[in-house]
Amino acid sequence: MIKEEFSQAMHEFEEVLQKLATDVASRAISEKLTTPELLNKTKNRVESLKHSAKKTKKSMMILKPGKANTINALHNNFVQTLTTFEEILIQDSPDPAANSRIAFEQLRKALTDGSDLLLLMREIRDSPSLLMDGLLNLKKAAKTKGPVISIQTKKDVQPLIKHIMTSIDQLRSELIDLDKKVGNMKKIMRDLQERSLKTLLTNTDIVSDANKSKDLARQMNLSNFKKEKNEGNSNLRGRD
Repeated sequence: MIKEEFSQAMHEFEEVLQKLATDVASRAISEKLTTPELLNKTKNRVESLKHSAKKTKKSMMILKPGKANTINALHNNFVQTLTTFEEILIQDSPDPAANSRIAFEQLRKALTDGSDLLLLMREIRDSPSLLMDGLLNLKKAAKTKGPVISIQTKKDVQPLIKHIMTSIDQLRSELIDLDKKVGNMKKIMRDLQERSLKTLLTNTDIVSDANKSKDLARQMNLSNFKKEKNEGNSNLRGRD
């Protein structure tokens, strides 16, 4: 049910987005329209896009919870751009033509943001979470065939079990692969820390040697100064 609702909402979103993009490309909608005209030509489509985006966001969160941050970011960015577009159009301004130009730029940005969101929808539709996909299929089977425990024949239950076991195996494989990647990243981080520490120690030694050289030079200069002073005093006493 969720996947069907998601596909339907995604289709509605894509259809409205393409129509709006076509009108912009053909200049049927442009910055040359007055703010009331621009608002009137886009209002229904903007509301439709917001509504469809909200529906798809809810479905995507269920189908691919691991992409929650990306889903939130793209959805919020898209909706905020459309909201800004509408707010600019209803503002009182001494220069309405400038408002039309600024709002139209926001509309073009919304089309780009909407395309990014649509790509994410397709990705999640084609590659949902294996675990969530298995659970949704199990839930669907329970609804269509009654409670799972009421499935009596071996013929009925085998395909369902096979699908679940396959999903679990695929998930386990992904987790193992992810664990290896995390291990590799930790190794890289350790190597970088060791290199940084060695560089720091080397620089410290260099600075320390330089300071020692400076101290030694100062000591030598001081010794030479004292020696010269003593020799000078001796010469003076000899003259006396």
